[in-house]
Amino acid sequence: MHDSAAPEPHGVGRARALAMVAILLTCGGAAAESRYEELTRVINRNTGFAHMTRGVNMYTLIALRSCVGDADIPVLTQMLSDRDHVVQLAASGVLVDMGPAGRRALTGARAGATDTGTRILLDDALRDADSPARKPLADYPLTERERKSIRGCVSKTS
Repeated sequence: MHDSAAPEPHGVGRARALAMVAILLTCGGAAAESRYEELTRVINRNTGFAHMTRGVNMYTLIALRSCVGDADIPVLTQMLSDRDHVVQLAASGVLVDMGPAGRRALTGARAGATDTGTRILLDDALRDADSPARKPLADYPLTERERKSIRGCVSKTS
C-alpha cells in the first residue's frame, strides 16, 4: 500500500506526469485519426459519379455536414490538405456551411496552403462563404426518399 504522505523519489512524479501527457497525446491523436477515417468513409459512401468521374455532390456535403459539429473543425481543416481532391472539396464545402468558425478555418488553411490546386479550392470556398446568395446545406431541397438515402456517420461531435 502506498503512503500518500511519503515523498516520491526524485523525478518519479515528473516521470508520471510525462507518461500521462504522452498517453493523452497518443489517445487524442488516435481519436482524431479515427474521426478523420470515419468522416472520409462518409464522404466515400456518398460520393457521386458522372461520366466515369468521381466527385462531390449535394448528397456528399449534406451527409458530411450531418455528422460534424464545431469540435470537428480541426479534423475538417486537416482534410483540406488530403491527397484526395474529393475529400478536400467535401471538407471545404462543409466548413463554408459552418459559419464564422468554418470561415476562420478556411482562412487559416489558405494562409498555409503551398499547393496551387489547394489554394484555388480554398479561394473558391472563401468566395462561397462570403456570397450573400449562399444557402445553408440544411435548406437544400430533397425528397424524403433522397434524405433517407444519405448515409451519415456513427457519431456527431458537437
